[in-house]
Amino acid sequence: MTPPVNPKNTNIQHNGRDSRSNGPRLLRLYVGYRLLLSVLFFSLVQLQWAPNYLGSNDHQLFSLTIILYTAINVLTALAFHLWRWKPGETAIFAMLLIDTAAITVMMYASGSLDGSLGYLLLVTVAASGVLQRGILALALAAIASVIVIAIAMTGLLSGVGDEGDVIRSGIFGILLFATAMLFIFLAKRLSLAQQLAISESELALQLQRLNDLVINKMRTGIIVFDQNYRIQQLNERASMLIGQIGGNRLLARNDLLSRVPELVSYHREWKSNPRLQLPSYRSSRSNIPLQISFSEVRGDSHNDCILFLEDARTLSQHAQQLKNNSLGQLTASIAHEIRNPLGAISHAAQLLNESDLKSQDYKLVDVVLRHATRVNQLVQNIMQLSRQKTPDINIVDIYEICQSTATQIRESNEFRNPCIEIDNGIKDLKAPFDTSQLQQVLTNLLSNALHHSQKKTGVQWAEIKFGLQEDVNLPALKIYDQGCGISEDHREKIFEPFYTTEKSGTGLGLYIARGLCEINFATLSYIYNRHSRGYFQIVFSDPAKQLPGNQADGPT
Repeated sequence: MTPPVNPKNTNIQHNGRDSRSNGPRLLRLYVGYRLLLSVLFFSLVQLQWAPNYLGSNDHQLFSLTIILYTAINVLTALAFHLWRWKPGETAIFAMLLIDTAAITVMMYASGSLDGSLGYLLLVTVAASGVLQRGILALALAAIASVIVIAIAMTGLLSGVGDEGDVIRSGIFGILLFATAMLFIFLAKRLSLAQQLAISESELALQLQRLNDLVINKMRTGIIVFDQNYRIQQLNERASMLIGQIGGNRLLARNDLLSRVPELVSYHREWKSNPRLQLPSYRSSRSNIPLQISFSEVRGDSHNDCILFLEDARTLSQHAQQLKNNSLGQLTASIAHEIRNPLGAISHAAQLLNESDLKSQDYKLVDVVLRHATRVNQLVQNIMQLSRQKTPDINIVDIYEICQSTATQIRESNEFRNPCIEIDNGIKDLKAPFDTSQLQQVLTNLLSNALHHSQKKTGVQWAEIKFGLQEDVNLPALKIYDQGCGISEDHREKIFEPFYTTEKSGTGLGLYIARGLCEINFATLSYIYNRHSRGYFQIVFSDPAKQLPGNQADGPT
């Protein structure tokens, strides 16, 4: 980051000369002034008004000087234009020297060394102080002073002038030097001020770019809007979290926040009670739950407001970890209080089963063994909840993990001849997830799909499809089955713990699967469309983002 320029320590050089020597604006202005001056004098000569207004000592010399001066000015303007108003130092000094010579000749030819034409030399010397280095400006002032004093001395020696002309020319020379020094000082101060302004402008621009970069790379969505709900700024994360329509952003700068009425309602609710904890928000165009908060930016004339959009899955991860800690203490007690007596019951039932019993008693023993096995499975599932470790998130190949999970299911003894179809259209889909936990989630979902397909069709069938969630442009995985689907009454409850529609189920499979997805910053949901079959969908996080615990290299 470039620090501000200190005027005391600034040495402004460009190709060995002061950087102000080729200021295009000032140079154009001065060249325009020369052209206007030459055209004015040329008109006075052509109209024969010059003797009346300027005096006449040598009219022929005055006219010839004006004609030459006008021609030189036109050629100089054309040459500077071809050089794109960036001539060398020598060319500028030559131009100013020609001006000095032409004006002094016109002063002599008009016989008015102490007249109004002398002020034109002040303009030339002042321009020299602005357009050139200080030493060259002083040199030009010295040349002009010497010429004026020399003309006065020549007149005194020839008897045409007097001592008063010499004194006046000396005073005029001093005035030329004073003018040159004054404009050299002013030009230096102006140049330093310009350089400081440029440096501050570059620093402000760099800070603005850095600010925009930081805001755009934040994992929190930010929307800044005014009192009329007109959006002044928003970052990429906010656009992604809110969703898109037809591949286009739903909100952009200068749009009205009222395009998403729910956000306006949240803001008004917050204004009525700033301490109120707002509920999570889920856009109809995105499957990501959002936690919304506001902050007011007070200004002199008006107040702006900042809307923060945070992925609620991060909060869910922390909540899930707290649940796991609580369940850890619970399962320790369950293991001691239930599992040991359960083992004794199972052992006693097995001994009874090996004894000589009546046929009806064998059925009762079988009931005891089956229910003891079910309770034991329930205890194991609960203990699994407490043993969930912190995910080791890496960028994984989703297709490869689906292939390996399908192979493991086929090789297991749970299913006789499972048919698991995997979409081969997209094979390079990657996302951040813990490999073992993703396999656990897929095993649960595929096992459910195979069971429900067999229950309806008699065939153990499941299908995996891949794609990108259009509204948020995130990797997605869909699992289909040929079962009866989930009724509307059960759709909101299937992810609750211990809820099941199967007599032999524990109701923890989908609950565990969603918990594993949440701590890996993904979402698991059941999608139902009355025009097509329902399916389970996993929407993964952005693989380009560095998530907590992610060891993969990638831009933040």
